[in-house]
Amino acid sequence: EIARRLAKAPQTINNEVKRGQVRQQVRQGKYEQVYSADFAQEAYQNNRKRSVKQVSLTKELKEKMTHYIKQKYSPEMMVKAKGIPVPISTIYYWIHHGQLGLTKADMLYPQKETAKKKHASPNFKPAGKSIEERPTSINNRENSGDFEIDTVIQTRAKNECLLTLTDRKSRYQIIRLIPDKSASSVNQALKSILKVYQINSITADNGTEFSCLAEVFDPDYIYYAHPYSSWERGTNENHNRLIRRWLPKGSKNATQQQVAFIENWINNYPKKLLNYKSPKEFLQTG
Repeated sequence: EIARRLAKAPQTINNEVKRGQVRQQVRQGKYEQVYSADFAQEAYQNNRKRSVKQVSLTKELKEKMTHYIKQKYSPEMMVKAKGIPVPISTIYYWIHHGQLGLTKADMLYPQKETAKKKHASPNFKPAGKSIEERPTSINNRENSGDFEIDTVIQTRAKNECLLTLTDRKSRYQIIRLIPDKSASSVNQALKSILKVYQINSITADNGTEFSCLAEVFDPDYIYYAHPYSSWERGTNENHNRLIRRWLPKGSKNATQQQVAFIENWINNYPKKLLNYKSPKEFLQTG
């Protein structure tokens, strides 16, 4: 009954009861085994301490981890994709306690990011379809070629921003530096991208920069998310965070060369949801 109410396996409850057994006097000369939550917790913590394998931070290990951190690898990717023989939690502990000698610039996100919400145009009625009409095959990520599109502001002083397209299935990303966040700049970049990449569909938000996509792409395959619903383009939103590892918000004078480097880095960066393959590897091997 306890297992059912707590949605746990019966054996789990049985193990907990055994761990917390203490001998208690119920009356003179009479003892019974009863369960003590405090005793069970203490036993659990002692067992955990004995089971943790202590890892030494050697010079070689420190140099290897520092190298990957400067390449913007997360602790999980260092362990799962690069074979660093250290628990993920231990790496985080070393980072946060300054034991790897990292500077602020070495961190995954060098500057604190203050997001500014996008606002949909009140008269936004583009040629295209609602995301509610998007086919199941796209929703289920069945095929490569279905992309999410977005813009990433670099600095409002110059209006410079990045145009990003992310393949929903492989997470392959295309990034272009554009002079401003206008519909004409977006379309000009998209036209050049379409000459190189096979794009079957595009999912966009309601930003005015995407209001004229139908001028360069078939409106039957353009899908617009609901206003203020960034989770409907979660693939793109998550990948934009990877860009921030290299170009924190407010970065000035980004170059085409930098953007090409970041695009290549993202497409060669292993991902848990791809079984620790990179998008490029996934496209090649599946």
